[in-house]
Amino acid sequence: MIAFGFSANAQSSLKLESETKSKEANSKEMAYGELRELSSVVELSPEQKNDFLTLFNMRNEALSNAKSDEEKATIYNRFGKKFLSGLTEEQTKKLSENKELYNKLTNLKHRKQ
Repeated sequence: MIAFGFSANAQSSLKLESETKSKEANSKEMAYGELRELSSVVELSPEQKNDFLTLFNMRNEALSNAKSDEEKATIYNRFGKKFLSGLTEEQTKKLSENKELYNKLTNLKHRKQ
């Protein structure tokens, strides 16, 4: 009976670990996609690309762990401000001309689930 309990706990632990890795991989994949879209509209320095990739990944991970829509909206607002502060005035203007991408990167309502 002890062996069965130990085996069941190990399987549960492996399942949770697998789900966590899957969430992380999905967050990174989404972050790379968002960065590619942004780079197609706005010219970014290598430092900005690295910073935005990290920021998008952090945002996506936080969103995947959020429990409510209010929490998700707060996360999007906070990370959206950080994202926009990392762009130059010229980059922000160019991005804002592409309203669909601008809204996708800064507004939760426009995020495709």
